[in-house]
Amino acid sequence: MLGLGKKKKDTDAPDTQKSSTPTAPEKKKKTRVSKKWMFIILASLVAVGAAAYAVFALYLTPKDQGRPVTAYKPIPLNHVQLPEEMIQFSFEYFPDLFDLLVTYDHEMDVFDLEIARIEGIAQTYPDQKKIADKEKKVWEKARNNVQKAFLKIEKPVKEIYVLFCVNKEQGLVQIQARNKELTELARTALTPAQELTRKSNSNKKAPQGMINATIDKLKKKFL
Repeated sequence: MLGLGKKKKDTDAPDTQKSSTPTAPEKKKKTRVSKKWMFIILASLVAVGAAAYAVFALYLTPKDQGRPVTAYKPIPLNHVQLPEEMIQFSFEYFPDLFDLLVTYDHEMDVFDLEIARIEGIAQTYPDQKKIADKEKKVWEKARNNVQKAFLKIEKPVKEIYVLFCVNKEQGLVQIQARNKELTELARTALTPAQELTRKSNSNKKAPQGMINATIDKLKKKFL
């Protein structure tokens, strides 16, 4: 009986060893898998966070700072009726409109040069003055149209500037509400003017004078 009991114990011992040996690698395997998935999850969270921040920075943050004040350098805009502080305000908070104001000033210079050129021809050939006067009227009409359009655009810029000075929060709301509208009005007003000035002789001569100086200043500022 005792002998049988010992044999039974001997047979049971190997079974215990067999069952214990495979369990160790299984635990290691589970540990490796869990670390791998933790790394994947962490990397995914980082990627999602970075994407969310990029979206927030580009599209959701309020654009109340405009362009840096230190980037502004006064440019002589002889045909723009806005005072200097409002021109700087446009540079900071209406950047696209500001660029169009510079373009408008350029176009008005070309108009003045071309009208003066036509007048000079009329004086040189007084017997053909009617021909010169007819062409002069075309240029004067186009000049007056673009000038009137920009005077209408400058009026709300003045109003928004004063509102911004009185109540910055309400001013920012108006900037975001009117920015695109005013920019499109300016671009639309310039289109027929540029089509006319592009064909003129004065447009070729103008860069040697005032317009060239303005362009040089723009290059120094933006490039």
